[in-house]
Amino acid sequence: MKKFVWDEWNEAHIAKHKVTKQEVEETSKSKTITSISYLGRKLIFGKTKKGRLLTIVISYAKQKEAYVVSARDMSKKERRIYYEKTKTNKTI
Repeated sequence: MKKFVWDEWNEAHIAKHKVTKQEVEETSKSKTITSISYLGRKLIFGKTKKGRLLTIVISYAKQKEAYVVSARDMSKKERRIYYEKTKTNKTI
């Protein structure tokens, strides 16, 4: 994964979801799956070293590097898809 662009806004935004910058960086380096969301944003589904499942939303709209728009815990549906696609047998 490319380097993420960080600023005060996105760091404060992910903090509202109780997600840290370090967790986002860890997740991007784990076994991930990706999808495209509205506005052409990329969704990254992955796991932190401690096993927290996160959904990271990134955008390339205003810059070449990946700008973190949001990061939050995966929804139940996202967890199901993640486990199916990574072939991980975990209970939701």
